[in-house]
Amino acid sequence: MLTKQPKPGRALARIHRRLHRERERTRELYERTLGAVGARHTEGRLIADAAEYWADRDDPRWSDQSHWRGGSVIDRERFDAIGAEHLALFDRLAATVGGAPDLGCVLEWGVGGGANAVHLAPRAQRFIALDINPDSPAEASRRIAETCATPVTEVVVDVGAPETVRDHVPAGSVDLVVCLYVLELVPSPEYGLRVMRLAAELLRPGGLAFVQIKYSTGSASTTSPRRNYRYFHANMTTYRLEEFWTAMEGVGLRPLVMTLVPENTLDRNYGYLLLQRA
Repeated sequence: MLTKQPKPGRALARIHRRLHRERERTRELYERTLGAVGARHTEGRLIADAAEYWADRDDPRWSDQSHWRGGSVIDRERFDAIGAEHLALFDRLAATVGGAPDLGCVLEWGVGGGANAVHLAPRAQRFIALDINPDSPAEASRRIAETCATPVTEVVVDVGAPETVRDHVPAGSVDLVVCLYVLELVPSPEYGLRVMRLAAELLRPGGLAFVQIKYSTGSASTTSPRRNYRYFHANMTTYRLEEFWTAMEGVGLRPLVMTLVPENTLDRNYGYLLLQRA
């Protein structure tokens, strides 16, 4: 009896993919081992490397990582689903504090291509689209205009000086800060706390922050590597859940509720928090 033999091209492709995965695992182990023994990059270098990475739109991963519609991963369907899922999650969390049907002035830190913005803006009185790449607020603003008439303010901040947001947004003027799929991309855990401290400053008393982190389970593969930003960028910063919760109280944000998403179609170990300005 004859059996159907796999085509040589397909067999070679499978071997190639397997070898590529093995190389990547070996590379990640090597990089994380260097970080674990103290061969870390300085905060200044990590910030500079992050600025270079997010300015490089020629990198094939840039569009998907920035959540622009039309990428190889973030197609139209995925683009729409990201924002819809996040808005539904926000509403579930907000229901624990009485709900927030009218969002008032919303600032999204790391707006990207507008996947979240197109769902949030219709319920806002004003939307502030903030990013570190000037192309992203413009793209998000364009997507919002296709959806609703909510006025949009575009804000660009330098990676090395997030505090320049103060030049564009008055303290205490924002009702809701949204920061999703961002904090895992920042150069370090300490940098992430700088962003959250600024979020607290921009919020009015009683204002809300809807924030997502990648959480560390304590394993080596889920800790912040603190080196080689371009390689690790999508997993650059993680937090232990209890540490982040406590840290938020220290920056002026009171944690109200948290929910975990161990895995979704994009990645794993997501923690979502609803916080309130004290």
